[in-house]
Amino acid sequence: MKFCCVSENMTPEVPIFMHGFGARQLKSAGIHDPLYVKAAMLTANKTLLILTIDALGSDRSFVAGIKDALKEAFGLEYDEVLINFSHTHHSVFLTGLDSSSRRGGYSIAQDGWKDNDEELDYSADESLFRRIRDMIVQMTDYCRGNLIEGELSLGRGRSDFAVSRRRPDGDGVAWRPYYEGEIDKDLFVLKLTDRTGAVKGILYNYGCHSTAMGPDNMLLSNDFAGKTSRVLEIAYPEACALFLQGCAGELKPLKSADGDKFRSLSIAEMEEAGADLAADVVSVLENAAFRTIDGPFRTKLVDPLLYTEQTDASFYDDMANDPGSNAFYRSAAKRTMRAIHDGTVKDRLPHYISLWHLDDQTRLVAMEGEVSTEYSLLIKKWFGPLTTMTLGYTNGVYCYVPTRKMIGEGGYEANCNFFFNLRGPFVPEIEDIILGQIVQAEMALREKPAK
Repeated sequence: MKFCCVSENMTPEVPIFMHGFGARQLKSAGIHDPLYVKAAMLTANKTLLILTIDALGSDRSFVAGIKDALKEAFGLEYDEVLINFSHTHHSVFLTGLDSSSRRGGYSIAQDGWKDNDEELDYSADESLFRRIRDMIVQMTDYCRGNLIEGELSLGRGRSDFAVSRRRPDGDGVAWRPYYEGEIDKDLFVLKLTDRTGAVKGILYNYGCHSTAMGPDNMLLSNDFAGKTSRVLEIAYPEACALFLQGCAGELKPLKSADGDKFRSLSIAEMEEAGADLAADVVSVLENAAFRTIDGPFRTKLVDPLLYTEQTDASFYDDMANDPGSNAFYRSAAKRTMRAIHDGTVKDRLPHYISLWHLDDQTRLVAMEGEVSTEYSLLIKKWFGPLTTMTLGYTNGVYCYVPTRKMIGEGGYEANCNFFFNLRGPFVPEIEDIILGQIVQAEMALREKPAK
């Protein structure tokens, strides 16, 4: 086994309009902590590349642009690269050069939310894309030239860091702490050590929205995950720490729960939360039984379509025409109504699902979008005795991905598709599509000889 880890600062150098909270109307006012792109290259029978980016997410324009550049420069195939986003709400949503696969509705240069995409100038976004693309190519080239012999091992623990924000209220669900809700509390740690046993890389996988702070924070930040990684890199000074965001669609930091509601934490409180998660990771590193992973690596990427209901434009009338409603909601409703009328609205959405076999007993399932923790539980139940890590927010973040149960309950995660130029809520059968595709991918990999 050979590996290499590296990180680079990607923080925008000028004020930008952050994405993640519709209540914001102004550009960023400074920097609390740097935003990073980090890379971990793993080489056994084949080469895998994991990229983590401190951003809300990206569309297909960005992801395809990065993966095309890596394939052209190094021959890395789409299925051999994972791009995982921390989903911090104090950063940017990324797009690329291909306007046909752009999600739209947001630019880092905008000044407030717009009713029409034509009002947005994406030149600053495209410049940022070129900068990050070239940075990633350089980082990957560095990794290829600086691979070292060592060991990849996996440890597993549990953490109570997150809590569900979907509380049943008799008529559906309310946006309130649901302390009793079943969530995936697995905390996985992939540890990279050199031949002397020195820790060189820490890849920690846990699912929780990076929203300890709220819309009143105007400083660029990777929220709690930034603090967690900094603490780990101080504790293990030779290591690069990478946060692998899990399936966190409806999960928030428990520290932000205040009785029957959530509140926005101060910067100091957010950093306390990040340090708490770091302590959980250190506990795994120091106390868990680690198992060596040495391949063979097998990979598969599938891209099924997820379908929405055929919601009529009139459904959005009240929201679009209510001057007292949230400006972000109002703009999104107007864009959706216009798209339905002119035929540009989307009623189906491609959805990347990556399946990696790290060895015969270890699976990594990485899915596009804001995937519910319920999918994580369902996937792990299906894989049974195998060790299974689940990631959301990977290879793009277009919208929420709810389960059949969540769609039936309604609530924010099930009903906000109109934010993203989608015609309506997803049909319940998307759960069957997603789980079925994962099962088929697993069966195909079991039959496929490792290269």
